[in-house]
Amino acid sequence: MKRFRFHFWFNASFILLCVSVSSSLDYRLERDVVPLFYNLTIRLLADEAKPNTFNGDVSITLQAVKTDKEIKEITLHSDGLEIEECLFYNESGVLISTIDANQLTLDRTTQKLSVLLEEPLSLNENYTIRFKYSGEIGSGVEGLFATTYIEEGSGITKSVYLTHMQAINARLVFPCFDEPAFKAKFQLHIERPSGYNAISNTKQISSSLESNKRYLDHFEVTPVMSTYLLTFIVSEYTARGNESDYAVVSRPEFYDNTEFSYNVGERVLPVYEGLFQQTYKELGNELLQHATTPSFRHNTMENWGLIIYKDAVLVQKPGYTDGWSDKEFTIRNIVHETSHMWFGDSVTLSWWSHVWLNEGFARYYEFFVAHELYPEYQLDQQFVVRKLQHIFPSDAVNSTQPLTSPEESIQTSSDIYFKFANIPFAKGGSIVRMWRNAMGHDNFDAAIRDYLKQHHLGNTEPQDLFYHLKQYWPVKSELVNLDQFLYDFTEQVGFPMIVVNASFENKQIRVEQNRFLLSPGDGSDPNIRYTIPITYTTNLAPDFQNLTPIGYFSKVVDVYDIWFDEAIDWIVFNLKQSNYYRVFYDAPLLNSLQLALHKSDHSGIAVENRAQIVDDLFSFARVGYVDYEEVFQFIEYLSQEVEFIPWYSTYQSLQLVANRLTPDQLPNFAKYLSDITSAVFTKLGASGKNSDSVLDVYNRNQQVAWLCKYQIKSCQEQVQVLYDVQKPIPDYRETFYCAAARTEGYIKILELYREETYPTEQDLLWRAASCTRNYTGHYQNEILSYSRTLAEKKTAISQMYQQNPDLVTPIFIMLSENITQLSEALGSWAETAQVISDLADYFTTREQHQLLSDFYDENHLLFGTSAETLITALNSVESNLQWAQQRLGRLVNFLSLRNIGGATQTKALPMVALLLGLILICIWS
Repeated sequence: MKRFRFHFWFNASFILLCVSVSSSLDYRLERDVVPLFYNLTIRLLADEAKPNTFNGDVSITLQAVKTDKEIKEITLHSDGLEIEECLFYNESGVLISTIDANQLTLDRTTQKLSVLLEEPLSLNENYTIRFKYSGEIGSGVEGLFATTYIEEGSGITKSVYLTHMQAINARLVFPCFDEPAFKAKFQLHIERPSGYNAISNTKQISSSLESNKRYLDHFEVTPVMSTYLLTFIVSEYTARGNESDYAVVSRPEFYDNTEFSYNVGERVLPVYEGLFQQTYKELGNELLQHATTPSFRHNTMENWGLIIYKDAVLVQKPGYTDGWSDKEFTIRNIVHETSHMWFGDSVTLSWWSHVWLNEGFARYYEFFVAHELYPEYQLDQQFVVRKLQHIFPSDAVNSTQPLTSPEESIQTSSDIYFKFANIPFAKGGSIVRMWRNAMGHDNFDAAIRDYLKQHHLGNTEPQDLFYHLKQYWPVKSELVNLDQFLYDFTEQVGFPMIVVNASFENKQIRVEQNRFLLSPGDGSDPNIRYTIPITYTTNLAPDFQNLTPIGYFSKVVDVYDIWFDEAIDWIVFNLKQSNYYRVFYDAPLLNSLQLALHKSDHSGIAVENRAQIVDDLFSFARVGYVDYEEVFQFIEYLSQEVEFIPWYSTYQSLQLVANRLTPDQLPNFAKYLSDITSAVFTKLGASGKNSDSVLDVYNRNQQVAWLCKYQIKSCQEQVQVLYDVQKPIPDYRETFYCAAARTEGYIKILELYREETYPTEQDLLWRAASCTRNYTGHYQNEILSYSRTLAEKKTAISQMYQQNPDLVTPIFIMLSENITQLSEALGSWAETAQVISDLADYFTTREQHQLLSDFYDENHLLFGTSAETLITALNSVESNLQWAQQRLGRLVNFLSLRNIGGATQTKALPMVALLLGLILICIWS
């Protein structure tokens, strides 16, 4: 039998069809042919002369399923592979034809490989197409790639070969139908040299000696799954646990440091099995492994049965990476990825236009299942400030995206990876949380169980989920249009703000809505409206636990009125910020909340709502709905606040304001900060206590970071005393080292850095040294001369001015005077331009703008085309200066008067006329 060898890129006899890029290109596969089974063999390191090449052999069993046309062509995906042979068999395994060169067509743009057949396919009959091919082992982190590590003790460089197929990178490893809806079973065989071992999605069933110290490992057939979930690792790793059941797989020297990760993974599986009433093994896989890798595109990847993590996620080195925050990072990642065995692996999105069906649920369970397992972290509260509030700014600009995009709009790889931005994760998780709270946990959980069971091993779209949610929704259909509610927050972009006004002696509350936008003139549609679940409580009968909506504010009505039999003192909407919107209170209501927060125990107002009020106020001030002076007056209640959650929101919000204050204005800001942190810093101090909760540890860390950054004496003194007598625990280490580096402790930090051998600790010390105030020139020389990576050098430079905001000007002058050496250290003028641009984002004065302008005039020719980055930076500085002039004038005056005793610290907020006027503008614009 004559066979042909086809080289996609190099063989002149191969006919290659190249289609130019255009908007009319269709990157999607037809649904006329579907795969059923892949039998795949990968051979690694078979040719010493070609160590970066692998060989593959895949047989795909497939069927024709369309009846409306004759099928004489099979189209699938291939990218960067050299096809050496292609054979076609019938259902009985009889060779029908050897595919000739002119029967294969590859579109390099869409990566579609078409195989022209001599005879049409018969419907519902199995065929097998076999490809023998070779490909490149990448040095990046896509497809099949190699990474290395230095073995502890021996210093020998070890290689690891592994895959990352998501989202459309399986086609780099084998010809396949590389879309999530084309599910099939896989059987993998890995040929490897002795000395290595191989693991994959399923258990290894046998291993045979082939020849010349090479082994062929055979793995069990996988469940029906998408191509992006197939994976394998070839390495010298060892396993903790049972390799045929449950294990953590890592470098041998990590064995003793993976016990915590192993225990977390072991604990989380039964929780999901109970929650979904479906065991992991019932999904179709007997094996679950958590494996480490030195390099990866993201922190994790949810391959079915073999979840891969960056080393730092699973490895807890005592005294280095075993602090509370390190363990939380491990817990959340394992909980997140394990949820994907149900959401993503068993039940898979039909297309990348609705990534949130996988990632929104995984993000939600990451926090709330982890909270059930490890309540000491209070992750239910942390979700509000770390995810929901964090995603709001990204979802309030024109560049945002809906959770569900039109399927036809997601075609190219860039389209697909755009859907993996933070919106599907954080907003998706926030919307899932809103639904669960609105339905009640029992109803929601029952709906999810039905959804997972009905679509087990299948693909879904949002309407499939909505069907099950509606079956269990407790509210009668005449009270809320559920379709409208569900689609409003998934197919529309953005989110609402509700405007709350009191009247009739505080017996009537009127609620109106607008879309919240950070830049109303950026092209975003301001007229989008939403169906909003309404929750609230008042001083009359405070209850922050009942999160069931009292009603739904329909998008088709203008107002939502609430009446009370007696006057209320205060009211809080969106209890525990369980729903996805902001709340704007009129001045009298905000004044009453301020008074309530100043009372004992903050009048029982939940920590999530205290954080919400602060975050909302800062956001409204950012766009001019209130003035920052009133916000700073309001948050003086923090002088009695000691909880982490409200302080976290405060510091996240303060950053923008602090970055826009001039060096001359910073001392007054620092005095204000010192005053409002008096209670919390008195309680926590800089030294840990045995009675500390986890959030006390986190709170102390953020207090020390901010107070020492702004040179508040009490902070500097306490840290210095502790630094002199003991090594800080991992949770505080970088913060304390940074504080110490601002003094003469910088020299010791550098000494520790040069003596340290553990990479993570080295990186920490390197970053901490960048906080120096007295040795900026010396540290600059370290950056220019020391063999750190580009990313590490850029981080070090940015840390210098971010950690010492009053030194922005001298640091800029220092860098500009050494611009040629800086360019050499960074490797290009483009990188140098970006570093200067990043620094300029912290310019706050006209004098600094002039410095940048002069720098451009003197040096722009050196930068070539990258000089455009400097022009953009100049325009950005001008824009920032104008924003500060518009937004911060009254605040600067307030801080100045306050510092000399001329401002009353707890006066009522004088903004009735301003707010009412702005509300009318918002409503009628």
